[in-house]
Amino acid sequence: MEASNWLLPPRSWLPNLATAANISVGFAAILVAADARFDLAVHLLVLGIFLDMVDGRLARWLKATSALGQQLDSFCDMVTFGIAPAFLLYRAVLYRAGVVGFAVALFYLLSGVFRLARFNLLADAHGKDKRTLGVPIPVAASYLMAAVLMRDLLPPWVAALVALIVSLAMASRWRLPDLTGKGLVTFLLLIGLVNYLWFVAQPNWYTVIWWNVWNAVILLAARREDRVLAPQRPAAEL
Repeated sequence: MEASNWLLPPRSWLPNLATAANISVGFAAILVAADARFDLAVHLLVLGIFLDMVDGRLARWLKATSALGQQLDSFCDMVTFGIAPAFLLYRAVLYRAGVVGFAVALFYLLSGVFRLARFNLLADAHGKDKRTLGVPIPVAASYLMAAVLMRDLLPPWVAALVALIVSLAMASRWRLPDLTGKGLVTFLLLIGLVNYLWFVAQPNWYTVIWWNVWNAVILLAARREDRVLAPQRPAAEL
């Protein structure tokens, strides 16, 4: 392939700037976590979640999707939602478990690599899949970030258990229901995002339990909507 084919057209600059900003905040989160500023690291990764939501939407809106952009996005996700949360959780909590804590953080990282590699092999670079295989890595990272914010209230073994569960969920063949569209599920997702921001601002048992209860509501609503719409979909989408 000629080198000129890899030059980025001007319309792709904006989404790729968002991707570059995302990997930048992921790297910054690692640096501040190394300096034991754990809450700041979490706040940077929350910003990374928003940037991750923006870059793909910008690319589709500008008709600037490409296989290169897809790969860049996955490399970015590996840093911001793979390496950074694994290091952050180990540095804040899991170091107290010694080798076991290191193994749990490494298992999370490897599960994230596997999940992203599988996604790149199965996904269409020019479209957004309605369903996804395994829990997305930003969702998994949000749970590690939650464990860090709750570090003074959780024993290390609970944080390790959370990391193991989301790691297995990423690598699983669990196909999540459709979380796209403009219906009830989208409205519930927006509320769920507000719930997560509320938890980040005020990490306590009340906010973390409410956030997880609402996540269960979203999944149940999405599954019900999937079943209602299933007869209307082509066989290839089912």
